[in-house]
Amino acid sequence: MSDDVAFAPIGEVANRVSALEISPVELVTLALDRIRSLDPVLRAYITVFEEDGLAEARVAASDIANGNYRGPLHGIPVAVKDNVAVAGHPTTNGSVLWADHTTDFDAEVVTRLRRAGAILIGKNNMHEWGMGGTCKDMYFGTVRNPWDVDHIPGGSSGGSAVAVSAGMAWAAVGTDGWGSIRTPASYCGVVGLMPTHGLASRFGELPPTSSWHHTIGPITRTVGDAATMLDVMAGHDPKDPVSIQSGFEGSYHQDLGRGIGGLRVGLASSYFFDDALAEVVRAVREAARVFEELGAAVEEVDLSAFYEIPLALAAAQHESQSVLLPYALARPDGFATPEIRYRILAGEFVSATDHRRGMQVRNEIRAGVARVFERVDVVLAPCNSTVAFPIEAGKVGIGGGRSVDLARPGAQSRLTTRLTLPWNLVGVPAIAIPSGSYVDGLPVGLQLAARRLQEPLLLRVAAAYEAAAGDVRPPMLLGTGEAHQP
Repeated sequence: MSDDVAFAPIGEVANRVSALEISPVELVTLALDRIRSLDPVLRAYITVFEEDGLAEARVAASDIANGNYRGPLHGIPVAVKDNVAVAGHPTTNGSVLWADHTTDFDAEVVTRLRRAGAILIGKNNMHEWGMGGTCKDMYFGTVRNPWDVDHIPGGSSGGSAVAVSAGMAWAAVGTDGWGSIRTPASYCGVVGLMPTHGLASRFGELPPTSSWHHTIGPITRTVGDAATMLDVMAGHDPKDPVSIQSGFEGSYHQDLGRGIGGLRVGLASSYFFDDALAEVVRAVREAARVFEELGAAVEEVDLSAFYEIPLALAAAQHESQSVLLPYALARPDGFATPEIRYRILAGEFVSATDHRRGMQVRNEIRAGVARVFERVDVVLAPCNSTVAFPIEAGKVGIGGGRSVDLARPGAQSRLTTRLTLPWNLVGVPAIAIPSGSYVDGLPVGLQLAARRLQEPLLLRVAAAYEAAAGDVRPPMLLGTGEAHQP
């Protein structure tokens, strides 16, 4: 089977599967072949379900042949970040401390994917405990960007983005607390959707993370594929105490082709352009021009409320840190990087008063952003200030001829989460999509955000831009571990 199938949208592949032109067994075999060829370099997977995947594919092929087709994910290989439970397989969180941690239950999103006929192909490598944006020097290996294997893929869902970008899965499940879906999607030239908090169940995301700013969402090659995944993943779950009733009925595909004439797009320059490379700013402004050509009205919006985010970060400590504290005290050698251990220990010095004040600041920020969304339907911004930086970089150049010294505490976050975290704190959906522009051959990602529970509108706007920008895929040569610049 041609490797082009590995990069085809799910909808296109699903049509061929339902017409019996392609077998799920062929799809799983193709994915496994690509994993065997590419993953020794990319390290996108911690665990590969070769036997289970082929067995599930044979069952799916039989069901489809007998007229029991379940929908567009039936027979499609997908991957899952390794902090999401899959029964009978390790859920490691990318850590040696949980290398053998196995559950006897599936996460709710895994249950829903199985019900839709998706085939789980493996668990993806990640930044340890979801607490970083590089996936560098991890216990299960450094994850490498398929656009240039000497560069980071972003994190913490780095392996998930790499698996999709390199054609080793048609979609993946990621988690996002400070940008862990959108940053790797941006760096790897794919689509990453952070849904409204509570829209997709977090039951089975282990250990439990923030009850108010962490989400589960899809990483895919196209916006349409993200809608396909969200159709399955979204929905109330009584097992998740923060799961919500969205009130939305229908498919997240239904508005994708409507166009965006008459919609209002807010261009976020304040805060978002401060550190951005000139090439990134140009890419975002060019995207704004494209939106205008597509019939939207574009105006600059003031999001200077986000400058107050450092004052709100005391409220962003999450529940998993209490789970990890005993390890941080007793097993300092069990952490791939000392910075994660120090963050866990530092969390113990945040007082209840600090947390309350942080939440007050967060609410003030939310109020300011709500006023912006009274004027516009979506906000357009860069996803990150730079493109993916080299794995061995000591300093990374940013806008204005300045640089970030990665040896300084928190410096990595300035590059990987500064522009994504705001939407987590505000609690609205956001999506990373390829801009179609590049810096030194590496993709520049755009970020769109919308009001709470406005995923249909957000996906509609993203799909309109995607159609105008065209397809992108990494230049990695199959099986060589080399990369070309486009």
